[in-house]
Amino acid sequence: MPDVSDDAETTRRARRDLVRRGYDQISEKYRSDDSAAGRETESTAEYAQWLGELAVHLPAGGSVLDLGCGAGVPGSRLLAEWGFEVTGVDISAVQIRRARNLVPAARFVQADVVEWECDPGTFDAIVSLYTLIHIPLEDQQSLLPKLANWLKPGGYLLVIIGHTAWTGTEDYLGAEMFWDHADAETTLGWITDMGFMPVWQRFIPEGSSGHTLVLAQR
Repeated sequence: MPDVSDDAETTRRARRDLVRRGYDQISEKYRSDDSAAGRETESTAEYAQWLGELAVHLPAGGSVLDLGCGAGVPGSRLLAEWGFEVTGVDISAVQIRRARNLVPAARFVQADVVEWECDPGTFDAIVSLYTLIHIPLEDQQSLLPKLANWLKPGGYLLVIIGHTAWTGTEDYLGAEMFWDHADAETTLGWITDMGFMPVWQRFIPEGSSGHTLVLAQR
């Protein structure tokens, strides 16, 4: 009989690769170099506020992982300008190539975040904005304990998760793109089960729906 688990893993990997190919294709449409003229459905004006609310909890010069960093703007750039030691990881080679040019003060790695590894207790904070929602749900559940492990004790996670449950593939800025997210209550349950304590959460509207932004502490 065929191994169902192998088939499921192959499907999940293919969906993550679809996201990689999509962002390779639409990188500059999604986010311009100065991040001021990116996609119309998401304003980046709030990023500084969100990251600032995280930064006040961190030590000066602390280490931050920008998970799903894209082209590095505005997130990695802001964090680096504020004096943090930034590592950005993204699945898209095009995004990482641009990030290295746009934010030379940070370190960038092209990798599938589901498969990437680093030493325990490496970071004071992990930022993941509009990334988890592109990862298959089963992979999200395996990734969350790794995030807790990568954080120093008392470290922080700033993450955007889904607000309502939805799974699907749609045309996005001219490329096929995959999304997968549970409702906010379910994902918050996973985060709490992995050893995080939510500090606050808020709804971030987008079009006719939106997402949930969460700050949690290990």
